[in-house]
Amino acid sequence: MKLLITGAFGNLGLMCVDQALSMEHEVVCLDMDTRANRKIAASYANRVEAVLGDLRDASLVSGAVDGVDAIVHNAAVLPPVTETAPDFADEINVIACKALIAAAEACAKKPVFVFPSSVTVFGLAQVGETPRTSTDPVHPTDNYTRHKVAIEKRLESASIPWVVLRVGVSVDARTLSTDRNTFRQLLAVRPDNPFEYVHPKDVALAMCRAASSREARNRILLVGGGASCQISQQQFLGVAFDALGIPLPASCHGGDAYYTHWMDTTESQTLLQFQHHDFADYQKEMGDRLRSLRLGLWALRWILRPLLPMVLRRI
Repeated sequence: MKLLITGAFGNLGLMCVDQALSMEHEVVCLDMDTRANRKIAASYANRVEAVLGDLRDASLVSGAVDGVDAIVHNAAVLPPVTETAPDFADEINVIACKALIAAAEACAKKPVFVFPSSVTVFGLAQVGETPRTSTDPVHPTDNYTRHKVAIEKRLESASIPWVVLRVGVSVDARTLSTDRNTFRQLLAVRPDNPFEYVHPKDVALAMCRAASSREARNRILLVGGGASCQISQQQFLGVAFDALGIPLPASCHGGDAYYTHWMDTTESQTLLQFQHHDFADYQKEMGDRLRSLRLGLWALRWILRPLLPMVLRRI
């Protein structure tokens, strides 16, 4: 197949590119024209076609979609920018995405549109809830989730085949930084809030397989890591602290609900066969990534552990 991957040179985008190439697809990469992206594009010379420019450029998008068999649309503005710069986020996540869908509809050969939505569209998790299914109602709670639902609805009326993948929380050891407000919000969540992890490599595989699966077309599928990745807020947030040898006490958590959930991924796994990593893999990756820092802090761990709650309260 010939695949167009938008946001191709971001963390998840690059995993999709590598996955698509390993499946011997022809790949067109669309991303912003930056120095970093030009360098990445050069590293893929003779293996992909790179289209660098603004997703809001109609002529650029029209040329990129022409002749492709599928579009894997990774380009998006994420929280907290969706909330701090709402107009810009709406331009990219909604207006430009709808224009991309319209450009695909105008093609003589109708490409499959693979859209990564999010488990967060289900709204705040309730105590004791069962794993979410693809037919459960959505309850968007912020700009980010409203954007996802808006595109899901647009695709349901589109004249091209589509696949919506509602993805769980997908990070790896490269994702260590976060802004203060987001970290404060995560700490305010109750420690037992349900949380389904899925490794980005598995997400990339699900996207590429969705592009070629006829059985997946015109379906909403849930993409999570499965039973071995169904954890709690405390377990997830504690990974980096555990990797540093300074466990995060349960007392550091608040009591807020959050919009993460466990998911029933039976249907998506049957169709796409994408689950190859579990939460333990992520824990090991973080441990390896932070090993040198952990060793440097080892002698101070008995001092740092009792001080951690006080430090976190000041964030």
